[in-house]
Parts: sequence; structure tokens; C-alpha cells
Amino acid sequence: MFYDLCVPWPKAVTASSAVEYTRSTGPIPDLFRTVATLQALGYTTIAYDYELSGKIGSNITSPIQDDVFSASLPNVTFLSRITILLEDAAQSQALPSLTTKFDILAVRPTTEKLLLAACTSLDIDLISLDLSQRLPFYLRHRTLGAAVARGIRIEICYSPTTRQADNNARRNLISNAAALFRATRGKGIVISSGATSALECRGPYDVANLATLWGFTQEKGKAAVAGDARAVVVHARMRRRSYKQVVEIAVDEDHLRTADNKRADEKELQKRTKQEDVSKKNESLPRQGSKKRKATDS
Repeated sequence: MFYDLCVPWPKAVTASSAVEYTRSTGPIPDLFRTVATLQALGYTTIAYDYELSGKIGSNITSPIQDDVFSASLPNVTFLSRITILLEDAAQSQALPSLTTKFDILAVRPTTEKLLLAACTSLDIDLISLDLSQRLPFYLRHRTLGAAVARGIRIEICYSPTTRQADNNARRNLISNAAALFRATRGKGIVISSGATSALECRGPYDVANLATLWGFTQEKGKAAVAGDARAVVVHARMRRRSYKQVVEIAVDEDHLRTADNKRADEKELQKRTKQEDVSKKNESLPRQGSKKRKATDS
């Protein structure tokens, strides 16, 4: 199973208008061609990404209609994701209110201080770095290693390398991705497309080959679109269904009642069997005694 956890959701499309999409020219048909191409390339889980910047209010609703293409692409699992451009520490206070509205929470820190906070304290699933630009901070092993130890993955989007317009973005991505690989020792990295068109999509094995330019091995490149990406989905599910590592266990009362009745029936059966054995033993004792007396009388 292969995962692409970053397909940008068109900003002009809301959840209500997405249902009435047409396959003529427009943002939704472009999105359909993109996800259909990813499905044809072998991806089975795709996450729509909604980017948000600035002040975050408490009444934010998800514009993503993640099942809009489910009928056309039944073999693909679609998820919703939000990526917050972290420019101020106050933005992190709105993260708990987004837990129930999006499947995956991701942040894109803009300063080293915010990167440290995202790696050590924020309750998120993914750290997405714009590696096509010159980073305003150094990628340090101690900082990123803390995120990996907490189960948070760091994301690389490869679409700048497939766009022919900007050579500077391609060079920055190659050098920054190589620095990220060295800082994380190749652990906890997820590779996504970030594709806005079908022409920017690449297959999982092409992505693994592309990752070798950044210092990855073929195995680690494949894990970045498979095992490590799956770990993000699992981490997000556990974050939504648990609180500070405490998991709620749903108890099936009918099952427990049936099990209790079964144990009670077994105990009652054992009790009756024991009583029958004792009664049989008591009945056999006088008979043996009478036989002995008859033998002595004779």
C-alpha cells in the first residue's frame, strides 16, 4: 500500500460546491485528474491538504469533501488534512479545536523557535517543510530527532522537481532534502507529491529513485511512501481517539453478559456433577458394607 499525504485542495471549492462538480474546465476536474492519476500509479490512500495561514478562529470548518470521488475511485481511501503556516506561537492554541474536523494535522514552521516547539510539544502528526525555498534555520539532529521520537514525521514534497519553470526551486529542494536526510539519519521522513496537476505526479518507485538523489537508499525511499506514511495515518488515528496515551476501550455489555452467563452455567454444571458423584459414592458404601456382613455371617 502506497500513500500520498499531500494533494492540495482547491481554495475556491467548498464542501457544498464540491458535490456538484463537473468534468469541464475548473478546479475540481483538475483535482479529479490528479487523484485518478495517483490511483493509476498505485497509490491507495490520498490525503487532501487544506493550507491555512494567519489568525485561526474557533469556528473553522473543513472545506474538504473527502468522498466526492469515492464513487469513481472506490479502491482509494481519501483523508482530510490541514497544514497550518506557523508564524506565531499563538496559532498553536487552535490545534485542539481542529482535531475533530481533519484527519491529519500538519504544521509548517517559519522560524527555528517554532520548529523546536513543533518537534517537542505540539500535538500534531506531521511537520511539512517548504524545501523548495531557502530555509531560515538550520536542520539539527537534536531538534528533528525529538520529533521522530514522539512519532511525528517530517514531510518532503517532490512536486517542485517535476515542474520545469523554476530551476532554483529544484536546486534548493535537492540540497535541503539532503540536509534533512543527514539531520534525521534517514528516519521518520515522508515523501508526498504536493501535486496540483496530473503532470506533476510520479509513481512510488519513481519517487524512491528520485530520493536517491537526496541520499536515500531504495528501501528508505520506498518506506517514505509506504511504511512511514502509514505511520502518520496511524498516529493521527491514535491522536483523535486517545488522550495523553490513554486509550478508551469500548466494552460490549452484551458480550460480557453472555460470557458471564456462560461461566455461571459452567459453574452450575460442575456443582451438579460434583453433587451427583458424592451421592453415588454414598449410595455405594452401604452396599459394600452389607456384602461384608453377609460374608462374615456365612
